[in-house]
Amino acid sequence: MARQVPLARRNLWSEPRRLVASVAGVGLALMLILLLDGLWAGIDAKTTVYEDQAGADLYVVSPGTKSFFSAASVLPASTVDQVRSDPEVKWAAPVRGLFSIMQLHESKVPAYLIGWQPGQPGGPSSVIEGRAPARDNEITIGRVLAQRHGINVGDQLDILGRSFTVVGLADADMFMTSFVFMTHAATDQALRAPGTTSFVLVGTDRPQEVRARLASTGLTVLDRGELKANDLSVLARPFSVPLQVMVAVAFAIGSVVIALTAYSAIIEHRRDYGIIKAVGADRWRLYRIALTQTTILATGGLLAGAAMFFAGRMLISWARPQFAIVLTPTIVGRAIAAAALMGAVAALLPARRLARLDPATAYRGG
Repeated sequence: MARQVPLARRNLWSEPRRLVASVAGVGLALMLILLLDGLWAGIDAKTTVYEDQAGADLYVVSPGTKSFFSAASVLPASTVDQVRSDPEVKWAAPVRGLFSIMQLHESKVPAYLIGWQPGQPGGPSSVIEGRAPARDNEITIGRVLAQRHGINVGDQLDILGRSFTVVGLADADMFMTSFVFMTHAATDQALRAPGTTSFVLVGTDRPQEVRARLASTGLTVLDRGELKANDLSVLARPFSVPLQVMVAVAFAIGSVVIALTAYSAIIEHRRDYGIIKAVGADRWRLYRIALTQTTILATGGLLAGAAMFFAGRMLISWARPQFAIVLTPTIVGRAIAAAALMGAVAALLPARRLARLDPATAYRGG
């Protein structure tokens, strides 16, 4: 039985340096796709980190407030008792939230302040060093903020014109900024706004029924999913278009590198391809040759890209810990699909060249 010669693989391997350079180029493109997808997943996860950790099913806000971050919600403190009066509310806790700018090492650093009542939900739930604040002159800050600015437990920070002692570090960092937790009374004093709060967090086993009853009394109530979606729309969506454009550019670059490498291999070995065409190879056989070449390049690029991605993620995490890069099965699947699509699209150019190749090329000199 006749055995087919692995012409596609043989011709690619005939120029190992070009093959390595092409695989590296494709790998860089796929690494960029993985990093951008991972960055977007990290933005999504970090934007809603407070809602994920607070454990509230419902949020009572002032009328017109749609997001935890977009507007200054102000409620009378008596709203807490009003919410607690519902028989199916398990707990209700006041929380004040506001953005603030801190002066650290001659640079201005944004932070989101959370004022909560110690012993109630809404405070730092994942303290990794030290403890949560217990006094009005104490704060717990995000771990990334502490790392970036060399802040340790016991240090003093000036916030809202007052001095606070850092008593704990928590896994509480958003994309590009961090949470700073203090007592609700501390925010009352700093803002000179006693008897008010920003949000009332609500825990219940029947959120829809409780929401309807609270709304009937004139309160504005958002559920956790709605609030998270609104937060993503405010803080994360502006990054989506630039990231998508960069992913498209990376995909185009990888496809072009594969196509040009396969095309060059065909041009340099056109006599070999002329022979197989002269002996009767049909168009599908020629396309399979081109597709085999581009698949080899895409597969090698995928493996190289994965290695580059892990190295790049480690470097970014060390240099810029505020950028969380998350790897999920969905992201891995998209990278594999992108590599496969690159190979298929890139095969069109060399396949077209093979289809137009004159069989007489096999008998010409030079």
